[in-house]
Amino acid sequence: MVDELVSEDNAFRVERSVQSILHNQEANGAIIASPDFAQYHYCWLRDGSFCAYALDLAGEHEASARYHSWVNDAVAGIADDIDGVIAQHERGEAPDRLHMPPARFDLDGSIVVDDWPNFQIDGYGTWLWSLGQHLELAGAAGVPEHLFGSVNRVARYLSAFALSPCYDVWEESGDDVHTSTLACVYGGLVAAHRLLGNIDYQTSAERVRARVFDDAARVGHFVKSSANDDVDGSLLWLSVPFGVVHPADRSFAATVTLIEDRLGLDGGIRRYTADVYFGSGAWPVLTGSLGLHYLALGDPQGARRCKDWISDHIDQSGRLGEQFGGEVRDPKHFHEWIELWGPPAQDLTWSHAMYVVLSIALESFEDSDEGKQSLPAMDSKLTSREEGTS
Repeated sequence: MVDELVSEDNAFRVERSVQSILHNQEANGAIIASPDFAQYHYCWLRDGSFCAYALDLAGEHEASARYHSWVNDAVAGIADDIDGVIAQHERGEAPDRLHMPPARFDLDGSIVVDDWPNFQIDGYGTWLWSLGQHLELAGAAGVPEHLFGSVNRVARYLSAFALSPCYDVWEESGDDVHTSTLACVYGGLVAAHRLLGNIDYQTSAERVRARVFDDAARVGHFVKSSANDDVDGSLLWLSVPFGVVHPADRSFAATVTLIEDRLGLDGGIRRYTADVYFGSGAWPVLTGSLGLHYLALGDPQGARRCKDWISDHIDQSGRLGEQFGGEVRDPKHFHEWIELWGPPAQDLTWSHAMYVVLSIALESFEDSDEGKQSLPAMDSKLTSREEGTS
């Protein structure tokens, strides 16, 4: 399947990345975040859901289905906890964040008990979005019966806590509401509405979208969080894949310009301005996201630059790390993290996933009749407010 979608000179790298994802998938469907970095020996819903999407684009539907079944089992294992915090919310009570549904699980699907922040709702939205893409790409008639309960439960959870403070996609700033988290939640709720036919989930999604635009209206661009008007590389997801804004929206264009100006590093994209994690190198995940944005604007040259930057950082063993360049940009903090945790992840499964997604999307775009084809299965509700569109 991959060979049919990507050019011959790129097919080997893409296939190798697909195989890396498959190699990092457990028999039960869990996908480890990184095999060579002890702190990442878990399955994050966010990382895994992007990986499952990449597998679907590459035609590996059975592997993607096993991941979604694993999430279903993990959610079923905490069903009472999810129902409990929803009930507390409906009674006007504030649940203890230590007992909120976790963002990551052990590979056997059990809850991780440690001191690492684990209350992030973005992964649950990303899972629903990814499941929707899986069912569409695999040609499913609807939500399989064994998944229905978890899909509805997660959608109810997202509806209840969509605008609540939680830790961001980087496990930081737990007292704030983060825009990229809202994007993930929006994508999940839109998918839930499409999959279940419940209009309440679309209503919740539009409430989330309104909040995103309200924050942008204050400063002329989309913001990192309720407490930080700077930008974050993960804001790129507002357009692709989650469709909160149109790629040509004026505020979003201003946001992308700021991301490129403030977070660009040797052709790649960093996480955020004040980042010090391993010196704040450039991430393939975010660089791939910028490439998908270029493609959504009809700029395959920009997308190819991003893809080539990622390709250049795949080592001879086929590994693709989490980030690059931090040792030069900020050697002090880079070495502080080395002393604490050892070298950064040399092989991040999510990095491979974004390389696969961008490569297949770019080849599909260039092979389309007019060179202007929407991204595979990513074109759900790319709408924008009239006053925000150029």
